[in-house]
Amino acid sequence: MDRVGIIGLGKMGMPIARNLAERGFEVIGYRRSGSPELTASGGTVAGSPAEVAERADVLLSILPDAAAVEEVVCGDAGTLTRLKAGTVHIEMSTVDVSRKSRIRDAVRRHGGDLLDCPISGSPGMVGPRLATTFASGDQASIDIVRPVLDAISGPWVYTGAFGTGARMKYIASMLLATHTVAAAEAMVLARRSGLDLELVQDTLDNSIAASAIWKQRGPLMRQRTWLPAPGPIDTLHSILQQIEDSAAAAGLETPVFASAKTVFDKAVADGWGELDISCVHDQISGESALSQGASS
Repeated sequence: MDRVGIIGLGKMGMPIARNLAERGFEVIGYRRSGSPELTASGGTVAGSPAEVAERADVLLSILPDAAAVEEVVCGDAGTLTRLKAGTVHIEMSTVDVSRKSRIRDAVRRHGGDLLDCPISGSPGMVGPRLATTFASGDQASIDIVRPVLDAISGPWVYTGAFGTGARMKYIASMLLATHTVAAAEAMVLARRSGLDLELVQDTLDNSIAASAIWKQRGPLMRQRTWLPAPGPIDTLHSILQQIEDSAAAAGLETPVFASAKTVFDKAVADGWGELDISCVHDQISGESALSQGASS
């Protein structure tokens, strides 16, 4: 388990790679555009997903969508072309479970296994080990890669059968979306009521009305500071439709979540995707988040 191959060295993948390197793993990474950051962190860059599979003991991927996962695994230069028998692939992208299941089946036909292990937390939480990984899939495969899971970023939990990791991530993201909109509404009302916003923040921080989102994003909402974004809207928004589909499949009406999703949908339509999730404050207040996006 000494060599970990990482495919997807973006905002989440790169701090994961650093965590692994700092804990003694040899990291071999692939990113379509290259990655000088990985080289600077002591890792090596491969020329294709296939090369990563050939050189690594364990594979890990974290990518934006299911099409990207399918390409790096099943494509012409994908991992399956050089997969070593017994290799476990830790797949951390939050994508549709049925599509990821088909990719797992393809990996198994080639003698390996693939786990569904999405990570919950913003990019800024990964490096300091404050994010949580929801690991799901075959128990024996989980046991093989425990040292890698321990090193990725913060705590991890085994959620059970393949796909339960994604479903746990849906619940976490559902709460994140609704709590963010609720906190934004409260902050806008406090502002419109003429209250001292710092006093409101400090008073409620340790009250029963507080939430982690209120504590973390309240200061950004008070100051209307959306960049740099601890958690960009685009990252969360990519999961919201999956949550909606999952709830519909379960026959569940979600009026609170549906209302929150509408706010995020509008923010993306207005071009706010790169701004922090807290900027939905301005969707509610009717202000332009773009005009304050880079304020300090």
